[in-house]
Amino acid sequence: MESLETGQRVEAHEAGQRLDRLLMIWNPRHSRTFWQRQIKDGRVAVNGQKAKASYVVEVGDWVQIEALSAEPAPVPWNAARAVDETGVIYRDDAIIVLNKPKGLVVHPSHGHEDDSVVHRLAPLLGTGGEDFRPGVVHRLDRDTTGLMVLARTEEIRSRLSAMIQERVVHRDYIAVITGTLPEPAGVIDAPIGRDPANRLRMAVVYGGRVARTHYRTLAAWDKVSLVQLRLETGRTHQIRVHLASVGHPVVGDPLYSRAKGTFTSQLLHAVRLSFPHPVSGQPLCFTQMPPSEEWTRWSTTAGPITIIDPVALPHTALCAPEMHTVTLLQEGLGILGEWGAFPE
Repeated sequence: MESLETGQRVEAHEAGQRLDRLLMIWNPRHSRTFWQRQIKDGRVAVNGQKAKASYVVEVGDWVQIEALSAEPAPVPWNAARAVDETGVIYRDDAIIVLNKPKGLVVHPSHGHEDDSVVHRLAPLLGTGGEDFRPGVVHRLDRDTTGLMVLARTEEIRSRLSAMIQERVVHRDYIAVITGTLPEPAGVIDAPIGRDPANRLRMAVVYGGRVARTHYRTLAAWDKVSLVQLRLETGRTHQIRVHLASVGHPVVGDPLYSRAKGTFTSQLLHAVRLSFPHPVSGQPLCFTQMPPSEEWTRWSTTAGPITIIDPVALPHTALCAPEMHTVTLLQEGLGILGEWGAFPE
């Protein structure tokens, strides 16, 4: 059984067991440690709520697991390769912060057995049990660029995973989307699960996992707009699915946008990452502009710009100072010249 994405009911003879043990019984090809990690990472829900590995199941409990892609192929540790630190912007004994390029998956998987972030940084990452994905605590889609953090030991990976669950790791994104959202700021609150019509896609579905994306519109052109987004949850393809579900998909998204334009790059970028250091507690804040060659081509023909929100990235307890939208447009997107209307 690959996953329990449609859910499974606890029968009378199964009641009274710990959740992690029951999952191992239902899925014996995975270890109990594996299922404990899935639960800790928030992938398992009981009756629609996150649960602990120690939860004792009851008759009638409805157990669901977030749809998992095929388990990643093992990293070929015996195929030695030199460390490739391209894109690494910070490294210490505990963590690595990477500015991931387009076209690179985070961990080995079917079709990507020879190259991934994990492959390139493997000698710098810790190793763990049979199911351990070295260093990985969160992911970026293959064609999403920008900032991500990796752990160098299993202990640090566990700490960072807990910090993500506690929402003390803040991930800010920018995207160019089709059209303009009806409200300049808001929250898209819609559950996400596997698309029943296309197993390669996720979708907003009844009974899916809780998913919330906060957004603010920064600037608008005639047919597209620039938005800043912050994840409250971290579901597969969450930003892309949420924006497409409200009729404003990411420009260049090959999976969720039906628009057939000239822009083949997916214009979604993890622009800022902030969190307390998992060992020292020191505030860390990293900012990276989007790759200019991917983001400037469309802007030269987009027409006049209207600034909707003058602050692109606000000041926070972890990040100072704020970044202005004009700075982002000029330095990140290479847009110079006359501006349209500014808000009062």
